Amino acid sequence: MNSEALKINLTQRILNLTDDKILYKISRLLDKENVVGFDVNGNPIYENEYVNDINSALNLLSEGKLETYSSEEVKRKILR
Repeated sequence: MNSEALKINLTQRILNLTDDKILYKISRLLDKENVVGFDVNGNPIYENEYVNDINSALNLLSEGKLETYSSEEVKRKILR
């Protein structure tokens, strides 16, 4: 089955579902696999990983443990 036929088949099956539990499972699976970008090596970055990384950085920032730089410090490091 080619990709287009698979999409049509899945769409028809999903539209015929009446069990909310299965619909929520499909939704969670799609959310888990949602690609929001790519890293410098071309590997996908999934939404849940991205959100976890942001939350982790925010926690470190609130604890005063996140290393940050001013614009001037970044400029100096780049121009060295």
